[in-house]
Amino acid sequence: MTDLNLVNHFNDYFSIAIANTIELKKAVYKLRYDVYFTELGYEKSCPVDCEKDAFDEYSTHVLIKHKATHLYAGSVRLVTPPISQPKAPLPFEINCSHSFDSNKTAFLREGDNITVGEVSRLAVPATFRLRASDAKTPDGIDTERTSLNISTEEMRYFPFIAVALYFAATSIVRYQHLKYAVVMMETRLARLLKISGIHFIQLGETMEYHGQRALFYIEPTFVDALKPELKALYYSVDEQLTQD
Repeated sequence: MTDLNLVNHFNDYFSIAIANTIELKKAVYKLRYDVYFTELGYEKSCPVDCEKDAFDEYSTHVLIKHKATHLYAGSVRLVTPPISQPKAPLPFEINCSHSFDSNKTAFLREGDNITVGEVSRLAVPATFRLRASDAKTPDGIDTERTSLNISTEEMRYFPFIAVALYFAATSIVRYQHLKYAVVMMETRLARLLKISGIHFIQLGETMEYHGQRALFYIEPTFVDALKPELKALYYSVDEQLTQD
């Protein structure tokens, strides 16, 4: 698969954009409701069609749309402390603080400077999560089957939905001049992303948090070392987001 094939075909099938309107944010919350409440049962109590929390107020949201069906194929957010509250906590500091040594994460914060954002709520609907073994995970990074009436060729690009969402979060990190991004991630997914050249570094112990997850961080400079085809995909995602 060449760099142009990956980018051109992915863009043939999908578009990606910042969810910067009320309607698009509603679509994000609806997609997350479908994945985290209805499909996976991670959330036990949500308003109908709306999975939302307090961190959404200081998050940048991204949506991927499947062009042929006009269905949303994935979403992610980057949570960044607001300028007026640079010490506002990130989700991992509230939900997972017992899994890591705060002394080992102190470098992520530099006084009142905002240097870190958290990638969270990555969600890919079951229609685009393709293996039976992926039924209990929201990322769907591998493929074998789908309920959509589409070609095998198009299915080959479904695993890149999650990759494109991580690239979108990285684009936002770079645009906001942050030094780091953190994420609570399954170690399985971290290994798969490392193969793709996206090398997250583990900071905390593995814990049970909707599966076996750990705290990881990455510096946005990883883009410079990506394989050519993935680097081309990153810059295609970046270009689409900065057009908004």
